[in-house]
Amino acid sequence: MKTRSMWFVISLLLVLELAVQASAQSAVSSRSDCQLRVATGKKGRGFSRLFHDIQSLCGQQIPVCEVESEGGLLNTVLLSANEADLAFVQIDTLLELKHSDENIAALQAVLPINANLLHIIALRAGYTMSGERSLTSLFMRDDKTLVVSKLSQLKGLPVAVVGSAQLLGRKLDGAYNLGLRFVDAASDEQAVAALKSGEVAAVLTMSGWPNAALDGLARDAGIVLATFDLPAQAPYQLVHKNYPKLGVFNQTFLAAPNLLVTRPFKADGMRGRQVATLQRCIVSQLDALREGAFEPGWKELKSATETYGWPRFAPGAER
Repeated sequence: MKTRSMWFVISLLLVLELAVQASAQSAVSSRSDCQLRVATGKKGRGFSRLFHDIQSLCGQQIPVCEVESEGGLLNTVLLSANEADLAFVQIDTLLELKHSDENIAALQAVLPINANLLHIIALRAGYTMSGERSLTSLFMRDDKTLVVSKLSQLKGLPVAVVGSAQLLGRKLDGAYNLGLRFVDAASDEQAVAALKSGEVAAVLTMSGWPNAALDGLARDAGIVLATFDLPAQAPYQLVHKNYPKLGVFNQTFLAAPNLLVTRPFKADGMRGRQVATLQRCIVSQLDALREGAFEPGWKELKSATETYGWPRFAPGAER
């Protein structure tokens, strides 16, 4: 199982390298005053919104620009390829990839961020499973419809996985012997299209709460969220959240902590001093971020020094 997992990581990194080469130039803001490039995710969504909160409060002290990406998984490769200076990444992604790339292993945690939740998206009408030919007719099959309400029901079925869920899904599959059949999708939109066409039984995708796309859906959208019904081990935890517009209340989600990480710049170098300035500014603004009209995920940040065991970036004076 470990060998198969490592081969997947290697092949995935090769695909991500190609994605970086194809999109890096167009993804970066063209602002000439940009001092630090921060890899986020899709514009207008979780990591991107956190970035704009930081930019609004600290942009005057240290000009930052956004590097749009597919999310935390691609962000590790952007950092490794020097296409970004900082990035938002899930801690489990870092742990999974650190043995595959020494540049990823050398990354340092600047600040903990809110957790990403595993959103298990299914159709309210259910997933049609083709059965065997009926004994009463050679031309008909005994098709069955499965209404997915929890992860364990997906055993042996095809699922679309997006971004960091491509790693997490396979990790869960190996840990709990689910026999999932994975369809890697480039975006949530592509994955949901596969769901609606009947190609997959569910979509596994990671995002902070609330997921902007899901939060905008109404109950009549035909979408449901399945609960995570398996045990959780560190660094994961189980949390309960609501999506009232989808009729979802007190539902269990698997949560993976995020970090804002940076490349290992010299403490007394220009980039090291710039990262230190950004770190100090964010920490000084935490009360404003928690209490103001900013992303609700900031309220999850309890300790600015928490790194979940990952090496921490320290300013020159602290090294």
